[in-house]
Order: sequence, then structure tokens, then C-alpha cells
Amino acid sequence: MPKSGKDPNKPKGKRNPYSLFLQQEREAMKKIEADAIELNAEDENPSNFLEFSKACAEKWKALGEEEKQPYKEAAEKDKIRYQNEMANYTPPEVRGSKTRRGKKPKDKNRPKGAKNPFMCFSESRRPQLKDANPEAPTKEIAKMLGELWRNMSDQEKEPYVKLALRDKERYDEEMTAFIKGDYVVPAASMPTDMVEAEE
Repeated sequence: MPKSGKDPNKPKGKRNPYSLFLQQEREAMKKIEADAIELNAEDENPSNFLEFSKACAEKWKALGEEEKQPYKEAAEKDKIRYQNEMANYTPPEVRGSKTRRGKKPKDKNRPKGAKNPFMCFSESRRPQLKDANPEAPTKEIAKMLGELWRNMSDQEKEPYVKLALRDKERYDEEMTAFIKGDYVVPAASMPTDMVEAEE
């Protein structure tokens, strides 16, 4: 099993109608972008993923029930596929004869781990994406965040790198106090003056 602890054999989660619609729109957008690159369209601007997701949400809202029906039917089929696959799925712990060693319970008073730049970015942008795509499931929002992050330049990522460094300092200080026995659990682990990165 991979280091992440996820079983690669576990069935993919079921998708709702909006997820299927969004996937179709994303694939269409990728084809348009690929065609633009092939034609060397220099005036073609790179797609703004946040704007794209907002446009998809508006497009979905504007669809009539009849137009949404194919996605609803596909989602129902995917639900059945998922249920069938899960019925035949055996988790790794049960599959093997050896039982996993019980993990040591987490100390609730231990300092909260330091956030990496992507985590800081996700905290900042997740509310915007949720507002723009109210029907998108959490998994879909996470995919959008990952795609946004991958398309950002180092300069655009810099504010989040700085936030992560600040949080690392916070974590190091709290861990030192924790080891000494002087640590007091704060109301919030992350600095309250976290600012949004410039658009």
C-alpha cells in the first residue's frame, strides 16, 4: 500500500450530477486550450480557473431539469457502480492475516502541526471556490484547489510560502514549550492576522 495509507484498490467514490457536469466542462476546456497551443495562438490568455469554475456553476444553474437529466442518470449509474464495487471490496486490514498494530493515541494537547504553503493557500481560497460552486462536493473543491496551485507561478505562491514559514516558527516555539512542559493550548494555532494573498 502507498505511503499515504490509501489503498489503490479501493473503489473510486460516487459522483453527483454536478461533478459529472464539471468534469465534462473541464475536459472541453482542456481540448480548447490544447487546440489553441497547437495553432500557436499567441493572443490566447491562459484560463483563469476560478473564473472558469464560477462560469460552470452559473451554466449549471441555468440548465433546465431536462438538460440536467443525463447527468442525474449518469450519477445514478455511478452510484450503483460504487455500491457494487464496495460490496466486493475488502480493506487491506481484513485482507491479510496479520493485524495492524494499534496506533498510539494522539495527544490532544500537542501543538498543531505546521502548515505547508499549499495548506495555507487552500485555507485562503476554499471559501471562494465553495461560494462559486455551491453544489460541488468537498473532493471536487480539493481537485480545483490542486489545479489552481499547479498553475500558479513561484511569485504567486510566495505569500503562502511566507505564511507557511511563519507557521513553522509558531510550531517550533510551541513544540519547544511542549517538550519542556510549559505549553498551553492556544485558542487558535494559526496567526490571526493571516492575510489573503493579492489576487
